[in-house]
Amino acid sequence: MRRWCAVLMVLAAVLVAAPAGARPVGSAERTSATALGRLSIPAIGVNAGIIAVGVTSSGHLAIGGSVRDVYRWRAGVLPGQQGSAVLAGHTWSKGPGVFDNLGNLRPGNLVIVGKNRFKVTRVRRVTGMSREDVARLFSDRGEPRLVLVTCGDRNNLTGVYRTRIIVHAKLLPRR
Repeated sequence: MRRWCAVLMVLAAVLVAAPAGARPVGSAERTSATALGRLSIPAIGVNAGIIAVGVTSSGHLAIGGSVRDVYRWRAGVLPGQQGSAVLAGHTWSKGPGVFDNLGNLRPGNLVIVGKNRFKVTRVRRVTGMSREDVARLFSDRGEPRLVLVTCGDRNNLTGVYRTRIIVHAKLLPRR
């Protein structure tokens, strides 16, 4: 049986950062290439589409089943805008999930979203995030930055992922 990462657990409190009255939307739609382009991370061989999603009625990010694309909250910050743009992707125990090697990134690695280039500043593994910790990932304040999220450290006996891998990157000036 295929076991996909439960990224939803990391992003369960997404509505904390949502504007009052945000409408739950369960469907996914592929963001047009002219709007965002694709996600490219040369250091780990990622070249992925970006799918804009809403939230479920329970407030979870409505991440779909594609293991090769990444998901962006459609009401959140776009990559390159002020604040933190969050992209979540699956890691898959049987591979190839888009973020299978996300934990291998190092500070200084390049991440490209459309015409925007970001430099990785921090890679961390966390267990147990509070609602406030999750809400901070979705900030619409401060310098433009990118946050990439997936699951890590799978327990092969239970199929449960014990940690979340969170990569922070800052926007580089346009050339």
